[in-house]
Amino acid sequence: MPEGTGAKEVWTPLKIIQWAVPYLTQKGITSPRMDVELLVAHALHLDRLKVYLQFDRPLDGSELAAIRELLKRRAQREPLQYILGQREFFGFDFKVGPGVLIPRPETELLVEGALKHLERLPLENRLFLDLGTGSGCIALAVAKSISCQVWAVDQSEKALEMAQLNAKNLGVDSIQWRLGDWFKALKTEDPAQFGVIVSNPPYVSPEERVELSPEVRDFEPPEALFAEKQGLKAYEDIAVGLKERLLRLGAAFLEIHANGFDKVSRIMAPLGLKETLERDLQGLPRIIKLEKQ
Repeated sequence: MPEGTGAKEVWTPLKIIQWAVPYLTQKGITSPRMDVELLVAHALHLDRLKVYLQFDRPLDGSELAAIRELLKRRAQREPLQYILGQREFFGFDFKVGPGVLIPRPETELLVEGALKHLERLPLENRLFLDLGTGSGCIALAVAKSISCQVWAVDQSEKALEMAQLNAKNLGVDSIQWRLGDWFKALKTEDPAQFGVIVSNPPYVSPEERVELSPEVRDFEPPEALFAEKQGLKAYEDIAVGLKERLLRLGAAFLEIHANGFDKVSRIMAPLGLKETLERDLQGLPRIIKLEKQ
């Protein structure tokens, strides 16, 4: 759909898709067909299936302009989720945008582990803390799935604003949001200990930046991705006070870099917590579970 398309040329959703798939492919997009279909649907305020039902409908000038702008943004490698303004996570739709980390499917393992552990705790001990909440996806997925009390921390005001917007959209008004750095963000009136603590901290080393896709490297918030000390700084910070913050029989779940298990394990070893490694669907190390006996 080149600039300066003639006024007499008739463009339909099908014709746009046929033109745009090779265009995005040339730009390095790995799922061009799906991306184009989703962008066309978004511009036309339709769901993706209904685009198929209107494949041959002529599009007017305003619709073409909207589609052209979205395709241009995607060709510049802006994440699809930022363009669409949302991402599905654990069966719920979350708003996302610049300054907020896009939820990943593998992070759902944190939610699954947290829910299993919370189910085993008495109701009074179902105190849940999400460190580095970002869009609020973990905290809100837990709050929507089990009866518990939830606290969520982030050092980014923009992230907390987005998390609170997601809470409103999902009808959750019981979460205590805290702005600040890890455990230091908690207030004196907050619980001293929690039954479950989770975190998906920044764990990519600055040296790995060049290995990331442009979508991640150039658009997502660096403070949510990168950590000093070879990607381990956040784990060192969380380890300070982690054991004291867990109730007896409580557990912490930390997402890790696929090659970071041994390094994170060494950081946590002095705490004397029972350690379990959980792998993702690809068989890669993904979650460290730390239980207080």
